[in-house]
Amino acid sequence: MAKLMVLLIGIAVIFSVIAFKGGNPFVGVLFAVVAAAPVIYLGYAVANRGKAGGAQHPPQQRRQRTLLLRATALVMVLAVGYGVYWVMFQPKANDKALSRVSDFETGCGDGIARKYFPQAADHTGAGPHPIAMFTISESGSSQQVFPTSGTADYWSGNTLDPHRVQLIACLDSPDEGEFLTDCKFTTDSIKLYRGVYDVTVYEARTGKEVGSEQLRGSGKPNCPGMVYLKRGTDKLHTEPEFADYQAVLRKYVDN
Repeated sequence: MAKLMVLLIGIAVIFSVIAFKGGNPFVGVLFAVVAAAPVIYLGYAVANRGKAGGAQHPPQQRRQRTLLLRATALVMVLAVGYGVYWVMFQPKANDKALSRVSDFETGCGDGIARKYFPQAADHTGAGPHPIAMFTISESGSSQQVFPTSGTADYWSGNTLDPHRVQLIACLDSPDEGEFLTDCKFTTDSIKLYRGVYDVTVYEARTGKEVGSEQLRGSGKPNCPGMVYLKRGTDKLHTEPEFADYQAVLRKYVDN
């Protein structure tokens, strides 16, 4: 029992640190209280062990104390449930300085890894709303999407001041569209499919979801000269053309 108690206290301390660093002091304090509660209760019990002197409490007083304990326990369970949900599934505040657009890559993480950026610009007013865009490579790593030549830098441009960024667009790993061709490599042949991507748009400053769309990769059967695949992957997917990004995301950026 003691080992379990120590383990739970340790977990509560870790969650408290994550919450304070992630910009949610309420959850940080909550888990600090949860971590301290067993120690406080133990001290209280020891201090009051001999004070009762065998005296019996009236039934009504015992019932009131039982109800109070149950209500407190329920509130604590609900609060801890919210705290666990926030730690595991909500974005955390980025505490690092922004120096380039690629720094927003962690805005596309999953669950505990996803960040929001208090240093970024507010998503307010009329467009354009500068956006940083990221896709997932065949190897599973996140990559910044760069605009074509002559495109305004607020479309995820490398020269865009990161403090001007208002939105982050995150592409998920692709699903298979129609089969396009077999790509021949030195030692193997890999099927090429048209990629189908779910894309989620977030406010950079708050991490709040703004909208979700779907993007389709190029329909051209163009095989790459070389590719790095994630372990267990046996297929390739085409990526969207930059014009496709603009067609789907223009309503978020320009309006």
